[in-house]
Amino acid sequence: MAKEVKSPPNFQHRRSGALTFAHTACLSVILLNPLTTFAAQTPEDVKLLEGYKSVTKLLDTWEESTTNCKTSNDNPYKGNCDRTPVKVMDVLGYKSTTSPLFNMEKTLIKVSTGGELDRVLAKRYGNDAEKIRAEENRFQVAADSYLQSADEGSGLAYISSWGEANPGGGKDRVELFIERARNDVLTAQKNLGVMVDVLDLK
Repeated sequence: MAKEVKSPPNFQHRRSGALTFAHTACLSVILLNPLTTFAAQTPEDVKLLEGYKSVTKLLDTWEESTTNCKTSNDNPYKGNCDRTPVKVMDVLGYKSTTSPLFNMEKTLIKVSTGGELDRVLAKRYGNDAEKIRAEENRFQVAADSYLQSADEGSGLAYISSWGEANPGGGKDRVELFIERARNDVLTAQKNLGVMVDVLDLK
């Protein structure tokens, strides 16, 4: 039976009242003083940008990255190829702790409530509070959608890894769930791109 992949709770509602108050207070101070000194890229910035690049590379090399071809001394040429979802889980940070996307929920909360998002938006848009609010909302919606699609994509990749071992399974089931996972990876990439754009990361 296929594993049910649950969507995470709405990211926007993870904030406590205290964090929301701190977030608003920080924004107010920055709007009053738009000449505030702005720091270089934070570790969270690096994770977001590198994560976006790694997901883009995964999609650009999808067939190669999700295919494992065995060789031997007798036959050094590629053959006996099987689809494998391991790379998908690695890149999304659900299998490898070295992935920049590992524990991404914590990263996004820190960006959103730690003052960085406010500083960047104040620098880009000055005292245009309406534009700042719109961009803040765009970041929040992208964060919500990213967390859900990453969860579901990794979940489908995990199901794929058992596609051949399960009763009635086979290589076709492995491939089926890998390709379903691809749709979620595409959504994850899109939303990472939105957050990278809002934070003006390059």
